[in-house]
Amino acid sequence: MVKTIFKGGFDDNFSYLLTADDSSCAIIDPCGKCANALAQLDIAPEKMKYILITHGHSDHFDALDEVKKLYPAAGVAGFAKGEFAKDIPLDDGSTLAFGSSCIETICTPGHSRDSVCYIYAPDRAIFTGDTLFIDCIGFCRSPKVMADSLEKLRALPDDLVVYSGHDYGAVPFRTLGEEKVMNPEFSQEFITRLRN
Repeated sequence: MVKTIFKGGFDDNFSYLLTADDSSCAIIDPCGKCANALAQLDIAPEKMKYILITHGHSDHFDALDEVKKLYPAAGVAGFAKGEFAKDIPLDDGSTLAFGSSCIETICTPGHSRDSVCYIYAPDRAIFTGDTLFIDCIGFCRSPKVMADSLEKLRALPDDLVVYSGHDYGAVPFRTLGEEKVMNPEFSQEFITRLRN
């Protein structure tokens, strides 16, 4: 189950709560006032397993310290070479046990060197941070690298639901298949231009 627990902060950022079939929880990109929202949900501290960071831009984890006070045992996870403190370093293809399944990591550099996406297959969810938004993509620091990352995302199943790091689109979430058709910056033509 995916729940948006915060929208706002620096630039219409999103924070998400992910709940597994055994009631374990994970937070994706703890930002803004998400700690207040979490406190109201009354989640037992031992149920919070992970705090997942999509990349090292501070607007995506500016509430990390507050969230860690609520859930001191939760492991902070992110790309191994990311420049923020983490308990669980991840690489492309890394998995985190979560309920009866796992959360898969896909490295998607381009917006930043440490950008990753997380897939939770039981909910058909993909958390794309600032790599892919609804209706657009993230600012490209490295266009050719970003093109490779977008190609990697385009190869994924159409039924995955995109939960991005900011509320920039016409809707808050949409399937990857719909993005392939409706997002002009996620088209094969645009990706080819980006690479060139």
